[in-house]
Amino acid sequence: MKEGFRRMFKLGVITDEITKDLRRAVEVARELNLDCVELRDIGGKNVKDLTDADIRTVRGLVEAAGMEVVCIASPFFKCHLASEQEVREHLRFLPRLTEIAKALDTNLIRVFAFWTVGSLDEHWDAIVERLREAAGIAESEGAVLALENEHATYLGKGCEVRRAMEEVGSGSLRVTWDPGNAFCAGEVPYPDGYRAARDYMVHVHVKDAMRDPAAGRHRFVKIGTGEIDYEGQLRALLEDRYEGCVSLETHYKLPGDGEKSTRETLQGLREVLRRIQQ
Repeated sequence: MKEGFRRMFKLGVITDEITKDLRRAVEVARELNLDCVELRDIGGKNVKDLTDADIRTVRGLVEAAGMEVVCIASPFFKCHLASEQEVREHLRFLPRLTEIAKALDTNLIRVFAFWTVGSLDEHWDAIVERLREAAGIAESEGAVLALENEHATYLGKGCEVRRAMEEVGSGSLRVTWDPGNAFCAGEVPYPDGYRAARDYMVHVHVKDAMRDPAAGRHRFVKIGTGEIDYEGQLRALLEDRYEGCVSLETHYKLPGDGEKSTRETLQGLREVLRRIQQ
């Protein structure tokens, strides 16, 4: 592999995909020569609930490994749009998320666009209004909300997150592009979804998937063995000179062994990178 070429973007991992034991997850990430980590669940505690003491511990572990925290993988707006109580609770903890991000030297906070209940068109205006409200809070705190196209939420496709970016119109709301989620939402991730989302993309999650006709749903697999065109997707990231992080959100799970699952997923990712760089 041409390492310098690969380094046009960073490689990272969501730590609890390896294990919720952050110390071990960071050890594995360092062993795998990853550049950065993304935080979601640490020892059974959601990242939004970290105390100042927790943050000092996290920072010490990551810095000692010579790595960086690239993103706070929060659950923000993974709630019901129709529940004013839930929405207000999420808006209440958003300022704390910005504090946590700053303390860990990142400005990226992964967010969502509400559980899907009913049609997107029916709820579009309310979704945009709430995202605009959240972006205003983030802007005042110097943070960027990186909206993930999560297939279980209203905005699962590249075309949908692009439309949201255009209507919200805030530099503090950008996109976490996830080809795996776009696939599960019924979109062709590359080239269709990516080309729609890329102008607003600040972060990338990768996982591969395939349809399972017998089960009537999709299942996650090692990168490079599913139905997503990762050769095209990764080549496009390189050609577009993407300089952010490509973060493993493995989801492909060997029974009880997140560490082995992550190693296999990263191996698949690197195999694809080798092929496109030959």
